Amino acid sequence: MIVGAGLAGLITAHAFPNEAIIEVQPEPESIHKALLRFRTPSVGEMTGIEFKPVNVRKGIWFHGFEAPNIRNANLYSQKVLGRLADRSIWNLDPVTRYIAPMDFYERLIDSVKDRITWGTDWSAQDDPFDFEPIISTAPLKVMLDHFNIDTGEEFHRAPISVERYTVPNADVYQTIYFPTTQHSLYRASITGDLLICEFAGNPAGDWTSEMFAAFGLHRDDKVELIDSGTQNYGKIAEIDEKKRRAAIARLTMEHNIFSVGRFATWRNILLDDVVHDIAVVKRLMNATAYERRLAL
Repeated sequence: MIVGAGLAGLITAHAFPNEAIIEVQPEPESIHKALLRFRTPSVGEMTGIEFKPVNVRKGIWFHGFEAPNIRNANLYSQKVLGRLADRSIWNLDPVTRYIAPMDFYERLIDSVKDRITWGTDWSAQDDPFDFEPIISTAPLKVMLDHFNIDTGEEFHRAPISVERYTVPNADVYQTIYFPTTQHSLYRASITGDLLICEFAGNPAGDWTSEMFAAFGLHRDDKVELIDSGTQNYGKIAEIDEKKRRAAIARLTMEHNIFSVGRFATWRNILLDDVVHDIAVVKRLMNATAYERRLAL
């Protein structure tokens, strides 16, 4: 059984084509809205969905463009997490990324929809272990709490809001970080002609003026809102590495639960890393108990 029908769970489902998928949330009425860029085409190859390679340019806007510095990095971290931690704002080098199609999430759902049970808590089943082993993409803290495993760590997370717009006559791939505390916009990206604005919490403050100025847009450019949404687990703060690995190992060794993806392993990774997680899980499933202990 695969727990979770978010992006990580749906990608995992393509590597395990016969497994049931259980999702605690009801069937979604709208598509995934946050920015989806990948370092490699591996997820597209696994799911059979073609990605587009593009060159992405990045910048930091603090009432004007600035180079990365400690102040901006700390302000940005506090803005998105409420605490100090290293974030990707330090690296502004142009990079090659692979862009998923706009309907990527919907296509993932459609390809495995006959295996998904929506609005069902896996732990509330009469005997959830009838489906052993379990591949979990649910937040690590949720699994640890269910089995009364206490790491002594606090699992900090921060919700985000997303608004998406169309930009007429645009065909660029750009991301701008906004560390200022004067508004809640922390990152805005143009992908082709799609503008994605991501906010710490809800949209607040006079962010539109700065966003327009940063991208060199004008009020009469007819930038139009497409849709908006929220993500409760928008940003996560990493915990002590030894405790994190020990917790995941206990879930595997004691409960036959294999963790896949950003939230289940509680690491700030990209969706590309799900492919690696899946490969590790497949090896562990076929390993002896002794081999699992060595690997974990």
